[in-house]
Amino acid sequence: MGIYILKRIAQMGIILFIISVFTFMLMSFIPGDPVYAMMGEEVSEEEYQRVYYELELDKPVIVRYFSWLNKALHGDLGQSTQFHKATSEVLGERVPITIYLAFLAFLISIPLGILFGVISAVFRGKGLDNVVTLIANITACLPQFWVGVLVMYVFSLKLGWLPSYGFSFPWDGDIITSLKQTAMPLFCLSLGGIATTTRQTRSSMLEVIRQDYVRTARSKGLSRRKVIFVHALKNGLIPVITILGMRLGSMLGGSMFVESVFSIPGMGSLFVKAITSRDMPVVQACVLITALVACMVNLLTDILYAVVDPRIRVE
Repeated sequence: MGIYILKRIAQMGIILFIISVFTFMLMSFIPGDPVYAMMGEEVSEEEYQRVYYELELDKPVIVRYFSWLNKALHGDLGQSTQFHKATSEVLGERVPITIYLAFLAFLISIPLGILFGVISAVFRGKGLDNVVTLIANITACLPQFWVGVLVMYVFSLKLGWLPSYGFSFPWDGDIITSLKQTAMPLFCLSLGGIATTTRQTRSSMLEVIRQDYVRTARSKGLSRRKVIFVHALKNGLIPVITILGMRLGSMLGGSMFVESVFSIPGMGSLFVKAITSRDMPVVQACVLITALVACMVNLLTDILYAVVDPRIRVE
C-alpha cells in the first residue's frame, strides 16, 4: 500500500505538470493584447512598457513558463495583475470560502443521496420508488446556475426570506445571517450530488440485494433493516465510492457559477474574473488547486475501496 501511494503521488506530480503546461500555453495563445486586457485601452505608453516587461512578454512562451514554474516551486505564484498583490494572498482570502461551501455540500449530498437510493431500491417498483427516481432524474439534469437564479427569484425577490448575495463564516459574527447567506448556494451545490448519488446507490443496491448471501441472511431470520444496512449496503457502496471524488470535483467546478450568481467572493468567482481580465498568475493557481484537490480525492477513493471491501487489495 505504501509503495502504491508513493507511485500515485509521483503520478500526481506528472499530472499537475502537464495541466500547468496546457493552462499556461492556452492563456498565452488567447487572441488580444494581455496588457490592454489588464490595464485598459487608455494606458500610457510608459505604463504599457512597464507592465509588458514585468510580465516577461518580450521572452518566448516556453521561457516564461519555466520562469513561472521555478518561482512556483519556491512558493512564489506571482503577482495578481488584477488585484495588484501576491496571488497567494488573493487565494488565501478566496479558497477557504469555496472549500467551506464544497465540503458542506458534500456532507449534505452524499448521506442524503445514499439514503434516498437505498429507499428507492428497497421499494422498487412502488410509488415511493417512482417518485424518488423521477425527482432524481429531473434534478440531475438541471444546470446549477439556472437553479440558483430560480431559487433567488423565489426566496429572495418574491418571498424575501433569504439574502440574494453576500457571504460570512458562522464564526465571524451572526450565525443566523451566515446560515441565511449559505442556504441557497448550498442547495444549488448539493442538488446535483444528491440526484447522482441516489441513482448510483439505487442501481448498486438493486444488484446487491439479489445476491445469494443476502438471500441467505434473510433465510436465517435476520431483520430486513439489518440485512439491508449491515450486509447489503456495505457492498452496495463500492460503486458509489467511485463517484465521490467526481462529485467533490464537480462541486468545486460548479462553485464558479453558484458564486457568480450569489456574488460570493470565493475561488470560483475569482477564477471567472481572472479569465476575463487575463490575470495569468491567478488563473494558473486556480487550475492547479482544483487539479490538486481532484488528484488527492481520487487517491483517497482508491484507498477507500480496500477499507470498504477487504477482498479488494491494491497491487
